[in-house]
Amino acid sequence: MSDEAPDKDLIRRQKAQQIAMAYQRVFATEDGGIVLEDLKKVCRFDREVFTPVSKGDHSSYDPLTAALTDGARRLIVRIHDMLEVPSQGDGNLQPKPKVKKS
Repeated sequence: MSDEAPDKDLIRRQKAQQIAMAYQRVFATEDGGIVLEDLKKVCRFDREVFTPVSKGDHSSYDPLTAALTDGARRLIVRIHDMLEVPSQGDGNLQPKPKVKKS
C-alpha cells in the first residue's frame, strides 16, 4: 500500500472526464440528438432571453420571465459545453509528474 495521499486533483479531473464522456455517449445517439434538438426549442436556446412584454413596447421586459428563460437556456449551454470536451476516454487521465526540486 502506498503512503502517498490520493491525488485529489487527479480524482476530480477523472470524474469530470467520466461525466463529459457520459454526456457524449448519450447525445451521440440518434435519440440523444432528437432530445437535444427538442430541449433547444423548449429552452429557447437560439432566441433572445429578454423579450418584450408586449409586441409594441420593446423597452418593457419581465425580469422574472427572463430569469426563468435564462435558467432553462443554461441547461442547454451546459450540455453543449460537455459535448465540446476533448474525448479522452473514461478516467484515463494520469497524475501530473512530480517535479524533483534540486
